Parts: sequence; structure tokens; C-alpha cells
Amino acid sequence: MKRKISILLAMLLTLSTFTDVAAAEDAVTKNEEVAEKTGVLELSIEDAIKLATESDRQMWEIDNGIKQAKDERRQGKNAKEQAEESMSFGTVPTDQYVVAILQKNDYYTKLADNKITQLEKSKDVLTKRIEMETKSLYYNVLLAEKKIEINQAKLSRADEQLRVVNLKFDNGSATKAEVLNGEMAVQQAKSDLDSEMDDLDTAKLDLLNRLDLPFDKEIVLTETELAYVPTEKLDLDEAIEKAKSDRPEILEAHNKLELQEIETHANTAYYTSNLWQYKVAVKRLEDAKLDVPQTYKDVELDVRKSYLNLVKTERALINIDKTVELAKEAARVKKLLYENGMATSFDVLDANTSLAESEKVHYELLVNYSLSKFLFDNSNLMGAQASK
Repeated sequence: MKRKISILLAMLLTLSTFTDVAAAEDAVTKNEEVAEKTGVLELSIEDAIKLATESDRQMWEIDNGIKQAKDERRQGKNAKEQAEESMSFGTVPTDQYVVAILQKNDYYTKLADNKITQLEKSKDVLTKRIEMETKSLYYNVLLAEKKIEINQAKLSRADEQLRVVNLKFDNGSATKAEVLNGEMAVQQAKSDLDSEMDDLDTAKLDLLNRLDLPFDKEIVLTETELAYVPTEKLDLDEAIEKAKSDRPEILEAHNKLELQEIETHANTAYYTSNLWQYKVAVKRLEDAKLDVPQTYKDVELDVRKSYLNLVKTERALINIDKTVELAKEAARVKKLLYENGMATSFDVLDANTSLAESEKVHYELLVNYSLSKFLFDNSNLMGAQASK
């Protein structure tokens, strides 16, 4: 009896699972149908990153480079075996002896191996760079939309202020200069709003171009909030050590040194010390050895700069939050003073303008902070130059 009940429960669970999957598929299908009918593409940040990654030609080139390097590795293995056989029988031509030494020491196999590891590391870096570029363009659209909201609010306040000034002018308690100033404020707000509309169109074009979508494609961003997530306690030393372990520049410097040691060994084994080939090989090895500690130093410098930039941006963001609060209060007080005859319409308009500008700066700093945090969090893979 218990066995029958267990089987029945299993059947019910299975049926329920199939029902849930079918419902989810139906929901996806309906969304696709709606998107197809309306021509509007809804984009989350993850959707945008996926599209950007899939369309990136450099990513394709890296994949092709890895395949080619694997072929070169097989050729290097074969060349090593042939070189060992030729040198054992003494059949290596004089002008090919250095190449044979390199082949015997597995130079070309290691060269291919290093190329593969560097390309794979480059792929990781490129993935992060694409993510950062896409987020930046996505945020630029959000920023343009936020500025439009701010300018619409500014225009609404200017219209209301002009209405009040006109009423006061009609009853003789306001001057013509105040009316003209109010009209100029409304016109300026309209001009700013038109400019922000153009900036939004430009930001969308840049995003569409990065995602390899048609320029006339209508898109709606689904993640509309730019949220401030406070930075937790930062461990700069840990970030530096991780970068020294993972950064592609470090890997490249060590790989270059390893290959140069083999190359120098081959040249100094064949050429005498008075020949230029010998001297050049020795000099290249010295340079490769010096490059390693310098690369470590460069990476540490880059991480430290990334850290300072994050701290600076977060401090500025915290400060502008306070400025926005003060600007809102100033605008409220100036409006009350004006209503009680203790301030002019100029004061009210000036306070409203200051509020709008501080709100715009707030969102700009929010975008900069988000990108600075992303760069520091991934400083073990990418530096300031890699993010450009």
C-alpha cells in the first residue's frame, strides 16, 4: 500500500513539474509574440551583456587563435621528435642547428602552450571588458532618462512659478522683469529638455551599435533603477596579491622569460660570445628578467589607483547626496519665503535650478561609482587600459 502511494505521489510530482515547465514555456512564447507584434525589445543588463558578447568579433578571433595554437602545439611536438632523431644521427644542416636546438628543447611546444594560456586569459579579460562597456552604455541610457525626468520636473516648477508671477503681476505685486525672468526660465527648461531628449537618442544608438542591433530597433530597459550599494570594507592588500597572481600581464612576462631562456640557451650554445647573435640573445634575456619585477610593480600601481578612484568616487557620491538634500530644502524654503513676500521670484528659480543640477550630478556620480566599483572588483583581471 505504501509503495502504491509513493508511486502515485511521484506521478503527481512529475505531472506538476511538466505543468510548470509548460507554463514557463508558454509565458516565454507569449513574451516573444508580444515583442514581435510591438517591435519593442525589453532588455535587462544581463540580456544586453549576452548580446554584446555573442556579437563581439574579437571573441571569435580569440577562439580561432586558440584552435590555431593547438595545431601549432601538435606541430611543435612532432618537430621535437624529428629534431632529436636528426641530431642523434648528425644530419642537421649547419644553418638549421639553432632551430634544431630550439625544437629539441621543446621551444615551439611551450610557445604554443603559452599562447593558449594567454589567449584563454585574454578571453576572460575580454568577457569582463565587454561586460563593463555594455553596463556603461546601459547606464548612459538610464542616466539620460533620469535627466529627462529631472528636466520635466524643473519645467513643471518653472511653469508653476510663471503662473504665480503672472497672477501677482496682474494684481500689481510683481514687476514686468519678474515675468520676463519667469518666461526665460520656462524657455530654458524646455531647451534643456529637448537637449536631454537628443542625448537619450544618442545613448540608445550607442547601445544598439554595441549590441549589433538595428538602429531603428525600439528598446525598453527593464532595470531602471541606479542603486547605490555601499562598498564593504576593502582589502587592498588582498586585491594586489590576487592581481599579481591572475593578471595577464604577469602571465605574459613569465612566459616571455621562459621562452627567452630557451632561445638564449640555443643561441649561446651555437654562436661564440664575440658574435652579435650571442650578444643580442644575452641582452634579450636580461631585458626579460627585468620586465618581470617591473610588471609586478605596474600591476600593483594600477590596482592602487583603481582603489583610490573608487574611494574618491564613493566619497563624492556621499557628499552629493547631502547636497541634494540641502538643495531640496533650500528650494522649499525659498518657495515659502516668496509666498510670504520675503523672497523674489529670482530666488525661487535659482533654487530650483540648483536642485536640478545637483540631482543630475548625483546620477552621474552614481554611474561613475558603479563602474569604478566594477573595475576594482575585477582588478585581478583587468586594469585601467584593459577597460578602455
